Amino acid sequence: MKPLSVVHLAQSDSEGGANKAAYRIHKNLQTLGLRSTFHVGRKLRDDPSVVPAHWPGVGRLGSDVVAYLNARTLRSYPHRLGTPFSPSCLRYGHLDRGLIAGADVVCAHWIAGAFLNFGQLKGIAAPLVWRLSDIWPFSGGCHYPGGCSGFERACGGCPQLGSTEEHDLSRRGLRAREAAYGDLDLTIVAPSRWIAGLAGRSSLFGGRRIEHIPTGVDLQVFRPRDRLAARHTIGLPESGTIVLFGALSATDDPRKGYAHLLRTIENLAAAGRRDLSLVVFGGATQGAATSIAGYPVHHLGSIGSEERLAEIYSAADVLIAPFLEDNLPNVVLEAVACGTPVAAFAAGGIPDAIDHQVNGYLASTGDDAELARGVASLLDRPDAAHVRSAARRLAETRFDLLDCARRYIALFEELAEASRSQIDKTAGRRH
Repeated sequence: MKPLSVVHLAQSDSEGGANKAAYRIHKNLQTLGLRSTFHVGRKLRDDPSVVPAHWPGVGRLGSDVVAYLNARTLRSYPHRLGTPFSPSCLRYGHLDRGLIAGADVVCAHWIAGAFLNFGQLKGIAAPLVWRLSDIWPFSGGCHYPGGCSGFERACGGCPQLGSTEEHDLSRRGLRAREAAYGDLDLTIVAPSRWIAGLAGRSSLFGGRRIEHIPTGVDLQVFRPRDRLAARHTIGLPESGTIVLFGALSATDDPRKGYAHLLRTIENLAAAGRRDLSLVVFGGATQGAATSIAGYPVHHLGSIGSEERLAEIYSAADVLIAPFLEDNLPNVVLEAVACGTPVAAFAAGGIPDAIDHQVNGYLASTGDDAELARGVASLLDRPDAAHVRSAARRLAETRFDLLDCARRYIALFEELAEASRSQIDKTAGRRH
């Protein structure tokens, strides 16, 4: 029997955490014997299994122009909050229909950013699995609800757009999704229990099959390393305590909680803690503060190498994750895989990766004082080696990328077999 053929749809093969996680799944499916193709709007990797999904000649500049024009729609809402909102109007993506037609299963990931619009999904006859990176597939255009429950009904009067009009861009966006999804053989995969719950309450996915398959992490790359050796390699202080903070747009995206990080550090200083350094990656370096509350700050900028990222996690005593709303952040998974305990707000899907006071600490979302106490408790644990071992064990138990890939294969095989059986039944009735 020939191997199952899977085509993935993603905006990019390497930009952003969601796309990187999708690419990891793709490569591990190949390792396990599937014919897996990564069909993307922006191809940046030199990998023949990554196939561009755009009109000839579009390229990166063209995709940037289309994304800019698409985003101009938001100018009609001058009072919008500034939180991410992706309209689905113009698009630069163009699917290879031959590639799609030959797939036993199509798996969609993060397809926003003007890559695809929903009408392009209507022609997919194969079972479609949609892995949720955020709520955009079942909202009117926002990526995180921020306390709004409009996606449970029909959107409209969107608070993120600053709109009081019921038939606004969010309502139109949700209606476009509704029209496109009707005839799809669609199954939802939720990386976290949190986003599974949101999808189950949504007006679009509430009646669909929703499977929980966590985001996986490569345990061969993200593994514990000698702490002092890692500090020496990176150029960090070899003595004293290091707390780590990092994310994509770490210092610029309010959802990542940089302001809460600063207040948490200030609380640690007010409690009299000394001999501490803060390390930040993924944020801006130009003009960044070199000290906070008297503690030195080391800004590492954007990190492109996973090996170097693993060294950074291993060099730290604690990762602080003050994220206000997130699905299942890669940085949290990668840190625990490296044996680094995490102090975080109990927001979104983060509790899936932290067993409170076992491999980390969960504080009430937005409570900076409690988060500071959590950091201090982890730093002062007499059984610090046990906590680091517990973090690694949790990653091995829940987030082994190969185990997650096997769960995808089981789901894909089940859906493909059901689809073939349905086709055979239909053909039999015709005869």
